[in-house]
Amino acid sequence: MSLSIIVPTYKRPKDLLRLLNSIANLTVQPDELVIIVGPKDEESLSVCKNWISNFTKLTILMAQKGSLIHALNMGLGVASKEIICLLDDDVELPADWSIKIINAYKNNSKLGAYGGRDHLQTGEDRLDNPPAAKIVGTYTWDGRLFGNHHCGAEKSPMFVDLIKGANLSFRRIAFPIMKIDSNLEGLGAEICSEIDICLTIKKAGYQVVYDNDNYILHFAAPRLGDDNRHDLFSSKMPGRIFNESFTTGKFRSKFEIIMFFFRSLLIGTHIRPGIIRSVFLIKKHGLKVLKLPFVNIVFVLNGIKKGMQIRKEMSMLK
Repeated sequence: MSLSIIVPTYKRPKDLLRLLNSIANLTVQPDELVIIVGPKDEESLSVCKNWISNFTKLTILMAQKGSLIHALNMGLGVASKEIICLLDDDVELPADWSIKIINAYKNNSKLGAYGGRDHLQTGEDRLDNPPAAKIVGTYTWDGRLFGNHHCGAEKSPMFVDLIKGANLSFRRIAFPIMKIDSNLEGLGAEICSEIDICLTIKKAGYQVVYDNDNYILHFAAPRLGDDNRHDLFSSKMPGRIFNESFTTGKFRSKFEIIMFFFRSLLIGTHIRPGIIRSVFLIKKHGLKVLKLPFVNIVFVLNGIKKGMQIRKEMSMLK
């Protein structure tokens, strides 16, 4: 069973080198490695060129813009093997990582996507060793999405809705379009690329499985410039809200879409506060935070509307 690894990278040359060295130390080597280097990132390009002698099946691509989804789609466009593996550039692989992936797909013909814990290497106990989670990578009835991929699951392996993109593999025939929906494109490390992949795979009738044993070490690097996902007022926030809402409209049930809309308006999340949550943030952010629910709900509506439109177009093509 052949394996392709796709790695988008941008201005993290030391992290990239650590990942490449861990790939070189894998017990079973991948059949193909595709690295997509971000615009004007000469240091990472130099790392790739200096390392190419260690792996002859290496393809280096230069991204045309600073977009994670754009870079991933470039990689998906050239990857050719049976199993496609997506990795962040700031992770390190255990030596048996590829063996576990190959065996998982060999042993289950219905397995469409497979991944596991990204074990955060932060030096902070609350992140390094969090308690195992009951719910991982799963949507609940009220439209919420629980991640918790870094925690590990109480019961593993388990069926989930999505796998985190830092450590996501999927069967090529389960995602034959080999392209993330371009409606999600933006700038920076946009969210929801893994949602589009995993929910497309589930819709095709395949299983998505999270397994604690399929872990990686994640040296989560800080995001550059205005790409901080925890900044409520980031210029990237409208794009993130649109993407999350778009995938909800594209894949989730009508009931869940309605719940997602009202929850977004009234409660929201810690980075996308609704009316109620914003009141409790006045002390930290000032009165300007009260405007956010009404600004953000526009992007929620636009995303849902576009997602439902794409959903309708897809159903008409069947």
